Amino acid sequence: ADAVADVISKQPVDVSIPYDAAAKLAYGASDKSMAYAHFKTKFEADAVADVISKQPVDVSIPYDAAAKLAFLASDRSMAYPAFKVKYEADAVADVIAKKS
Repeated sequence: ADAVADVISKQPVDVSIPYDAAAKLAYGASDKSMAYAHFKTKFEADAVADVISKQPVDVSIPYDAAAKLAFLASDRSMAYPAFKVKYEADAVADVIAKKS
């Protein structure tokens, strides 16, 4: 009964974090050489720029990368478009032969 009364008597505690908490903490640690409103605007812009700078770099490989590498290593006795068609046909034939 005492435990229930104790729980009932306690007021709810707000544990929410303000939207601009990071900016407020950074401002508190700064030299306060500018007004908070300006600091917050700059802080948020810098944070966005930081996130954008860490976006993944495109590391996709073109579909015909293997054909291009093989062409560059070849004697280049034929134009690339013709070489690519032959290279892909040979690659398909190699895969079919390995399945047998």
